[in-house]
Amino acid sequence: MNLSKGAPWLAAGVVLLSGCNEKKEATATPPPPAVIVAAVEPRNVPIFDEWIGRLDGSANVDIRARVQGYVQEIAFNEGTVVNEGDLLLRIDARPYEAALAQAQAKLAQAEADQQKTDQEEQRQTDLFNKKVASDRDYRNAIQANAAAKATVDADHAGVDQAQLDLEFASIKSPIKGIVGRTTFTVGNFVPAGSGGAEITTISTVDPIELRFGISEKEYLGSSEEISAWLAKPLEQRDEDFELIRADGKVHPYKGRLLAADRAVDPNTGTIRITATFPNPGNILRPGQYARVRLKVEERTGALPVAQRAVVEIQGKNFVWVVDDTNKASMRSVTVGPRIGSDWLIDTGLKPGDRIVVEGLQRLTEGGSVQPTAALANASPAPASE
Repeated sequence: MNLSKGAPWLAAGVVLLSGCNEKKEATATPPPPAVIVAAVEPRNVPIFDEWIGRLDGSANVDIRARVQGYVQEIAFNEGTVVNEGDLLLRIDARPYEAALAQAQAKLAQAEADQQKTDQEEQRQTDLFNKKVASDRDYRNAIQANAAAKATVDADHAGVDQAQLDLEFASIKSPIKGIVGRTTFTVGNFVPAGSGGAEITTISTVDPIELRFGISEKEYLGSSEEISAWLAKPLEQRDEDFELIRADGKVHPYKGRLLAADRAVDPNTGTIRITATFPNPGNILRPGQYARVRLKVEERTGALPVAQRAVVEIQGKNFVWVVDDTNKASMRSVTVGPRIGSDWLIDTGLKPGDRIVVEGLQRLTEGGSVQPTAALANASPAPASE
């Protein structure tokens, strides 16, 4: 049988069948999109309020000279710790030594004169009692002795002042703290008094204070609690405040509420709060910025979800929920405080709901998905209002 004549028809049939198969493959339904889902699990989460503040020394003293003179010695190293009573700077004391010696000599002269007037008063008193001296001489002797005593007292004060001036020539630290820089060098002239130049500044930084502002609304909401704190002695107040440094690390020592300012700042609408923190090693320094955190609530059964799972549309928040048949639907939710990379969901979800955390852009309402469980997250950070 000759098959060569039928070969063209056979080839045409093969081509036609192949075209139909390609058309069927092109119209086949694509597989459901692969997504990563996470189950909503309730947790007990602490809720924190957080503010930004600035650190300052618990005591700051501007050092100025009480007497003028030329610098003879600078006895401190900038940035080091000095103790109360340590010598900081010495002014040339020779003029004040001479002034003290002169005051002492003047006092000695006054005391000698007073001894004479005292003897004269006693003599005139005896004569007056014997009715030999006149009343005038007797009164004059008493007044002269009183004037001499007053001169002695004034010269005593002069000696005391000269002694103080001599002591003030050696400027000492009034507190323990870190000493700042100085612009003076040996040989410079130091003016005296409050109008004189500042020699240096000393700050006590252990403990150190953090000052921050809270809104008037926040203060009114916590005024009773703040008053209860302040009614206790400082050492009996709870250590409730945490300090987060500028590098993100948490200060290892918690702080206490120290004070609340007397008035609300009309420019900012805030009231200044001061907390005090132990600072061994003087790691924290005045002028640094830091965050302070205070636990305000322990929320039980909170529902945290990843922030990337929450979609905002026209000011409302939604999440994609996958049901038991692996179909996705969008659900409206109300978000609460943020905890690290998660949101706490106040309404819209319940424990056990599966939400999409990866692959949201491929979802359609009611569409099927291929879910894969997300890896377990680490413990969440404390929540912040």
